Amino acid sequence: MKNGMIFPFKKTWRSRLDLEYLDENSERKHSSRQRSGESLENSRAGKQLKQFADYASKETLGQVHAGGFFHQLILANPDGTRSAPSQLTNAERKHRISEAWFEHIRKFPTSSDNPVIQHRLVFTMSQPFHDKLVAAGINPDRVLQSTMKKIMRKFAERFHPHDAIGYAYGIHHDTDHLHVHVALCPRTAKGGYVGCSMSRSNTAGNKNQMTYLKTCFEQENQRWSQLLDSPEKLQALLSQRFDADRITFSPRLTNAHAEALRNAQTAEAIHLQRSFQSIRNLEAAIVAKRQFLAAKRNANFLSRLLRQRKPKFTRTAEKIAAAVDRRSLREMQTLLFQIKRDYRAAHKRYSKTHGFDSYAHRSSHAPTHRQQNTL
Repeated sequence: MKNGMIFPFKKTWRSRLDLEYLDENSERKHSSRQRSGESLENSRAGKQLKQFADYASKETLGQVHAGGFFHQLILANPDGTRSAPSQLTNAERKHRISEAWFEHIRKFPTSSDNPVIQHRLVFTMSQPFHDKLVAAGINPDRVLQSTMKKIMRKFAERFHPHDAIGYAYGIHHDTDHLHVHVALCPRTAKGGYVGCSMSRSNTAGNKNQMTYLKTCFEQENQRWSQLLDSPEKLQALLSQRFDADRITFSPRLTNAHAEALRNAQTAEAIHLQRSFQSIRNLEAAIVAKRQFLAAKRNANFLSRLLRQRKPKFTRTAEKIAAAVDRRSLREMQTLLFQIKRDYRAAHKRYSKTHGFDSYAHRSSHAPTHRQQNTL
């Protein structure tokens, strides 16, 4: 395996739609571990989840997401409002995806006695590539997720131009290699059949979509590898991305680390504590800002639905306020990325100089540097 690959096989399911395999924390997998006599804590899955604790978040850990045209289909609420997927529980997202999936397929009847319900695909990342991303402070989950989405867009453009594909996916950390499972809907938004041919013959008449997917995936991973080899280019790219604050991650301070920093009370230690707290505060502020903007969009949508037309002056003022809010959110994201970058550099310098683990242990048994100077 190089930097990553799409497995050179796919499974086509004709019997039912199965979204539980996309969820690494599903009851099925939990039951499977119980049957094998392993707990999540002691199983390889549990150990892998601990290993990725530094960057994995609730947005990617054990979550099932909608992609392609399904992303829009699952937003509507029964009361006419709309909810961002991140505001839905994992169970609700799976339920909405399943309902939208079958409702869409039923729009396009087939004469087959055993019609295709879904195609299964797997994209996986090599361990060396994963470790290289982590060392650079880049979230492997985000890289794999954005890469998969980019490849699926290319797939749609190549084989279904002027149309759209729909899929669901879930990122998994429960094996030796980070990977993402994808369930691909067999019908496009306009009803065209979505195939995943593996033909190796030029005369077979099939399009060999799997080879195209694999080639695109390898090219994208190679692009990331080249960026990782050039810190300047990597920083330039990250600073231009709208998700820069999410694709980068900050090393967490354990309780022992925090206690060691409080005991040390040096300029470096104080700076590190404040930077870490600033990151947490800014992350919370961004979440609150996104929730506020989502509530405003829902209120405006409901107003339009009820045909409650506002005065022109009010509408203009709301548009200006919305633009200001979006710009404010973007500035907060940019600031968070900058603080994360500076904090990571400071954390690296401090741990290299003092060694967090040994320093935390020593600080509880010996006087700090400042205390020694006062003795």
